[in-house]
Amino acid sequence: TSDGGLMFSWRLILTPPDVLDYVAAHEVAHLAQMNHSPAFWAEVERIYGPYQEARGWLRTHGSDLHRFKFTAQA
Repeated sequence: TSDGGLMFSWRLILTPPDVLDYVAAHEVAHLAQMNHSPAFWAEVERIYGPYQEARGWLRTHGSDLHRFKFTAQA
């Protein structure tokens, strides 16, 4: 968010727990590194550990999550 807080998509609840943990680590790493530089990825690994498998899952399946829609009922 614009005030420095973190926002997550509700769709992340549909991911495996390790992917959700990876996304949280990714966003926390952005508090220290506002980019995707090698220093950023080192921060992700420091927080989460080896992240390649979780990142790969998200790259492979992430777009599938957008087929789920939320519509509020009146």
